Amino acid sequence: MLALTAPRFVRTLQPRRLLASLPHVVEHDGTRAERSLILLKPDAVERRLVGRILSRFEDRGLAIVALRQRMCDRALAEAHYHEHRDKHFFGRACAFLCAGPLVSACLEGRGAVAAARRLIGPTDPRDAPPGTIRGDYGVHWRRNLCHASDSEESAAREIALWFRDDELAPWDQTNAPWLYE
Repeated sequence: MLALTAPRFVRTLQPRRLLASLPHVVEHDGTRAERSLILLKPDAVERRLVGRILSRFEDRGLAIVALRQRMCDRALAEAHYHEHRDKHFFGRACAFLCAGPLVSACLEGRGAVAAARRLIGPTDPRDAPPGTIRGDYGVHWRRNLCHASDSEESAAREIALWFRDDELAPWDQTNAPWLYE
């Protein structure tokens, strides 16, 4: 009978090393999935990049649990940027959010906050590496396409500003066992 053995040059996958090479995947540790708020700012909508940008988050294994296109009024913009109210760019940042339609999204997944921020890249597109949203599509640091929550606490506050609880529609991803150990 023919023995079925793997040739010597075939290497078995080392799950821990494989996960280390995928910075957007966070190993399952039994905790609940994180949520992050993403805003696709008016420049992303105007340039018709919404579908391409959202697909990048989905390609990273993050689920969209809420999505809305809307106009932002000044009060919402000021509440969103509340922690920056004393900084020189506060007024300009608020005005930009109100400049046209934007898309707000609540993403859910393991390590969603860190994964989304890595995927978006640094604020200035000149500093953003290729493969990041700002590195690939960004043209100016003031019109930087996206916002992503910077912590779980910020995400909770921001999601509550942009979505009511009954607008969130979490769902179980059937591919979760392939994304997380």
